[in-house]
Amino acid sequence: MKKNQNNKISWLILGSFLIIAISVIFLISKSSKSNPIFASRINTMLMLIEFERIEGIEQWEKELDSRGLTALVKVQDNVLEEYPTVFKRLADKGYEIAGGYDKAPFWDMSYDEQYKYLKESKDLVEKITGKKMRVFGSRYFAYDETTLKAADALGIEYILGRGVNDVEATVYQPKEYKVRVISVTNVDVGEPMGRGSLCDYSLWSRGADAVEFGQILDESIAKKPTNMILVSHAYLGGTRLEWWIEYEKALTSDKIVWNNFDNWLQNQEIVTLPNAEIPMNKEVKYVQPKPAKPMEDYEPIPGIDDTNEKSSSSDDGTMCL
Repeated sequence: MKKNQNNKISWLILGSFLIIAISVIFLISKSSKSNPIFASRINTMLMLIEFERIEGIEQWEKELDSRGLTALVKVQDNVLEEYPTVFKRLADKGYEIAGGYDKAPFWDMSYDEQYKYLKESKDLVEKITGKKMRVFGSRYFAYDETTLKAADALGIEYILGRGVNDVEATVYQPKEYKVRVISVTNVDVGEPMGRGSLCDYSLWSRGADAVEFGQILDESIAKKPTNMILVSHAYLGGTRLEWWIEYEKALTSDKIVWNNFDNWLQNQEIVTLPNAEIPMNKEVKYVQPKPAKPMEDYEPIPGIDDTNEKSSSSDDGTMCL
């Protein structure tokens, strides 16, 4: 009899502990959603783009390692082939390696061509990383309905698209397709610079310096978007001290929650629409860069080998203009 009573008491104590634990978890979860400190922070992902040299990628890798972060990395085939061990290492750390075709935008390109370039990119990324290529971006983040058809045929999950909602980054699900479109953060800095991604190279090529880039970044954060994508062409932002300082400020901002690709996606409210109703941005100004200051005139980050020649590339760097 006494043994049964002891068992009942033990079960009651255990049940009480479980109820308390569940209640605490619920309150913490509720607090994180209702507390302005959490609710006001922007769900942000870093995207790195590289088609010239590896030093910037390695600089970003060191910095993100120290913070326990990763990024989405859009890499051109020639760099992927030249530095396979670097991108295999990044993929093993949890970086999302995105493929791409940067010789021409995909707007109005034939299905056969788009399928060919998508498949070549997919095959190369998967061969080098040993992981599925989930994300693809063509030159200027251009895509059309043909791209969606080809992506579906190849099982590619996400296509990068030019921004259509100002600072707000948005993920669209076309009703007719399985693939989703990631519309990146887009900023309007007025004439003559026009619109483009929130990106070092994009703003540099349109005449902004590092200080202006920092100001535009601050203004973008002040708009309090729910989701944001900050882009760095790593051979600029990851090698030039003035630009790097602005990125470091962003990484320490208490207004931002930095997330890896999957966590960033989990915080999204996917917008599902017929494909014809999904907005598309084809504005591309300043195809030829018109910087106020040549890139090589910026002081390199201490420790960066600035003597290496850039690898040959068919792209002129206008991916995120």
